[in-house]
Amino acid sequence: IELIEGLLAKGVAYRGEDGSVYFAIARFPAYGRLSRLDRRELRAGASERVSADEYAKEDARDFVLWKAVRPEDEAVGAAWDAPFGRGRPGWHIECSAMALELVRERWQTDVLDIHAGGVDLIFPHHEDEIAQSCAYTGREAFARVWLHGEFLNIRGEKMSKRFGNITTARDLREDGVDPAAIRLLMLQVHYRQRLDLTDDGLASAGEGSRRLGEFQRRLRDAVADADGPALLEAADRLDREFSKAMDDDLGAPQAVAALFAFVSAGNAALDAGERPGPRALDAWDRANGILGVASEVTSVRITAGMAEEVEAGDLPESAPEGPAAESWARAWAMRRKQAKAARNYAEADRIRELLRAAGWEVRDNKDGSIEVLRIRRAS
Repeated sequence: IELIEGLLAKGVAYRGEDGSVYFAIARFPAYGRLSRLDRRELRAGASERVSADEYAKEDARDFVLWKAVRPEDEAVGAAWDAPFGRGRPGWHIECSAMALELVRERWQTDVLDIHAGGVDLIFPHHEDEIAQSCAYTGREAFARVWLHGEFLNIRGEKMSKRFGNITTARDLREDGVDPAAIRLLMLQVHYRQRLDLTDDGLASAGEGSRRLGEFQRRLRDAVADADGPALLEAADRLDREFSKAMDDDLGAPQAVAALFAFVSAGNAALDAGERPGPRALDAWDRANGILGVASEVTSVRITAGMAEEVEAGDLPESAPEGPAAESWARAWAMRRKQAKAARNYAEADRIRELLRAAGWEVRDNKDGSIEVLRIRRAS
């Protein structure tokens, strides 16, 4: 209401014949700058989802700030009293109101640093946000940087309610996908490019995030007071390449590549007997702290000396809660090892899948030991 009153007072908004309040784009010369559209060439009604109210406006291209009340709005409780008449906010004004209230309260400014959204929102939504916000504040910009992401495809098709193929991050998480793997999959493609979400892509990202997580554990387990020379050089290179990538239009794919290059160099240095110090850890924590792509791996290493007897009747099929889950996974991993030794490969495979469903991965090492890795929390 405050924004709309201010825009009316400044003369860039007006009451239409239908009682609604509209923004006059002809009174805002910068309209169209974000979307690179010439406002003189805008098609009548192009800036509105519904153009049935064209004749209530001064110009059919104007967009609504406050929609006059309709019976269907009252029926669902979507109508409020205002100085300019009972009704509801328009599509665009809500976003400006929320954003301005937030940045003013927290940072005492009228200008956002970064405003993000999908490419489909550039026009009309973000263009209209800029117009009403800048006209109200008197600022030349509503946001210093606009970041528009491309669409996400699902197995080759555009994700859409119409196609019934909407998949959310929450859905993937409930299906047992590690959040780090979801982030890695997304960041391996630049935000200006379309991403195709496939089962193979998720599986590959899961393997990659686990590799990063295993290196992170190895790095922290070997920490020393000073860095080995190869690790020191790799850390400096990671800092340089990571910063260069992210400074170039958020080049996340190149930043991820720099992280994996550090893993390769780091593993080689650790294999050669070097130990990481503060510099290597700082470089890793900075890069992965921003991307969040390393799986939080919890591992339990089982050697021949730990081959305690595992009785068949002692193990439930379902994982217990809390700290007991680790012992449960270790016992089942030992059961799997016994099944393999007895050439009962079907049972060994069944146990592997049972553990995987509970969020654990079994690895067979060359030295005969087995490793149980926590790849995710059981859902």
